[in-house]
Amino acid sequence: MPEEVKIKTSTLAVVLLLLIVIGIIAYQAFYAAPPTAPPKYKYTTGLTVKFKIFDAGKSQLVTSATVQFYPAGSNPFARTFTTKPITSASYDSTNGYWTAPLDAGSYVVLITGVSGAYPEKITVTVPGTNSEDLEVWLQPSQLNVYSRAALSDSSAILYWSGSAWLPDSRINITKADKWMVTYTLMVSEDSAPYGVIKAGRIYITKINGLTPTSASLDGSVVAVNEDTEAGDDGITGYFITFSEFSAGEIHRLDITFEETGTVTVPATMTFTVFEYYECLRTTLRTWSPITEAITVSS
Repeated sequence: MPEEVKIKTSTLAVVLLLLIVIGIIAYQAFYAAPPTAPPKYKYTTGLTVKFKIFDAGKSQLVTSATVQFYPAGSNPFARTFTTKPITSASYDSTNGYWTAPLDAGSYVVLITGVSGAYPEKITVTVPGTNSEDLEVWLQPSQLNVYSRAALSDSSAILYWSGSAWLPDSRINITKADKWMVTYTLMVSEDSAPYGVIKAGRIYITKINGLTPTSASLDGSVVAVNEDTEAGDDGITGYFITFSEFSAGEIHRLDITFEETGTVTVPATMTFTVFEYYECLRTTLRTWSPITEAITVSS
C-alpha cells in the first residue's frame, strides 16, 4: 500500500475515534446527567400549617382537643411510647381552623382529649409554598375523630346432654363435658348516634382442662387464638378478633368448650372486650373494658 494511502487511512481512523469519543461524552452529558430541576417550592421552613378537625357528627371541633405532631414513622399508640412531640397545634378562632408551626415534610399527628371520642393517629404531609405569607394547608386538610359508642353485654350457657343443648347458669363440669357460651354485645345508638366500637379482640380466660373447639361471630366461623404474652396489651388468654362495630348493632359470639383434662374448680371464665387494639398505650385508653364473668364449678 502506498505511504500516502496509509497516512490517509490512519488519519481517518483517528478522526472516527475522536468522533466516537465526543459522541459518548455528549450522550452522557445530555442523557445520563440531566440538569437538576429547580425546587418546587421557594419556602419549606418556618411554615404556618392550617387544618380543620371534625367529629363523627361532622361538627367542627374548636378547643376541645389536644393536637400534637410527631416525627414521621412514630407510633404514639405504642404501649411504651415516650417520644416528645415536635409541636402542638392551637385553634385560631378568628379564621376558624387549627394551626401549627412546622417545616415541610411528613409527620404523625395525635389527637386526644375530645370528650367521648377515641384518640386518633394520622399520617400527614406538610407541603412547601411559594407564598410569602408562609401559610399552607395540611394534607389531608381535614382530620376526623370518632365517638365511642356505649357498649353492653350478656351471656347464656348451654350444655350438651348427649342428645340436645340445654340451658344452665354456669359451666358445670359434673353435668356435662361440652358447653356452648353465647356472648352478646349490644352497641347503643342513643349515647352516640354516630359512634363506633373500634376493631379489637374478645378475650376469654384460659382455664386448664377446658378447650375451645369452635367459634362463630354473627354466624361466620372465626378462629380462636391464644395470647400468652401480656407485655403487648396487658392481657392473656384465648381470643377472637372483631372488626369495627357501629352504633345500633348487635353482635353474637358462640363459642364451644370441651373438657379435655382435669379442671380445677371453682374457677371464673371472664370475657373481656379489648376494643381499639391498634391503641395499646395505657394513658390513651381512657375507657373501661366491658367484661362478663361465667362461673365454672362442679
